[in-house]
Amino acid sequence: MVKVRMNTADVAAEVKCLKRLIGMRCSNVYDISPKTYMFKLLNSSGITESGESEKVLLLMESGVRLHTTAYVRDKSNTPSGFTLKLRKHIRTRRLEDVRQLGYDRIIVFQFGLGANAHYVILELYAQGNIILTDSEYMIMTLLRSHRDDNKGFAIMSRHRYPIEICRVFERTTVSKLQESLTAFVLKDHDAKQIEPKEQNGGKKGGKSNDSTGAKQYTLKNILGDALGYGPQLSEHIILDAGLVPTTKLSEDKKLDDNEIQLLVQAVIVFEDWLEDIINGQKVPEGYILMQKQILANDTTSESGGVKKVTILLYASSFLYCLMAMDFMY
Repeated sequence: MVKVRMNTADVAAEVKCLKRLIGMRCSNVYDISPKTYMFKLLNSSGITESGESEKVLLLMESGVRLHTTAYVRDKSNTPSGFTLKLRKHIRTRRLEDVRQLGYDRIIVFQFGLGANAHYVILELYAQGNIILTDSEYMIMTLLRSHRDDNKGFAIMSRHRYPIEICRVFERTTVSKLQESLTAFVLKDHDAKQIEPKEQNGGKKGGKSNDSTGAKQYTLKNILGDALGYGPQLSEHIILDAGLVPTTKLSEDKKLDDNEIQLLVQAVIVFEDWLEDIINGQKVPEGYILMQKQILANDTTSESGGVKKVTILLYASSFLYCLMAMDFMY
């Protein structure tokens, strides 16, 4: 299937690759759609073979993606108010820093220094957002306003962007993983205790409106909740451990000590890579998988009667541990 979202590892790798843009100046900003914006960056000291200044097009799509591109997209004839605000504050400013907040899918671009600095913050989770703040992280304009009263913050104009609430990267310990599996067992036990009561006290026929007792726990779901990396990366880690992501676990069926150890080793391998990307000097390699689809037209041509064939190439979502997945499925 076509990749539609960037996960934590994608964001960390892309941010490390984009650090090469530090020092370039923002030449202009264009809106491609209400959620997609293109930033034109120039490096006057970098001369191309044609003798022109080096130019990079950086594409940001709220909640979806972030990458450079060589494809020039159709731009809106009339810039939106959001685009004009971005142009006013960051055009001609130099890009001083690109970083990921913790290991959340939030990327911060710093244009300018000191009191004259402005930040463009891209959120790639949930519905997404693109936010412009001043040097104190006070929000000047944004695509979408929202608030979370339970966590005590509001993403709104004239409010400070809460950069301190990001999830800080911490290594997963054996005890943390075992605690997560233990918590799951207790949850499953409670669900089994609730289910008979609901059936006895439910409507005629013994049916219950609450589906808590019928919930299925898979290794992929449990690990995803424990680590917070999302379902794709959880599946990658499980496959790397030689286990099956769709394995159903319950109070009666748990992982043995050997399987837990394999899982711990796979988590260590992934977090070694992630920590090296976030804090180290490693620049990851990129891969694009293309799927080829051949469409044949049954109509024949007048000249030779040869069937017309159309070949479509489209980018596919990267499947981690492809050999392991092919072996299992």
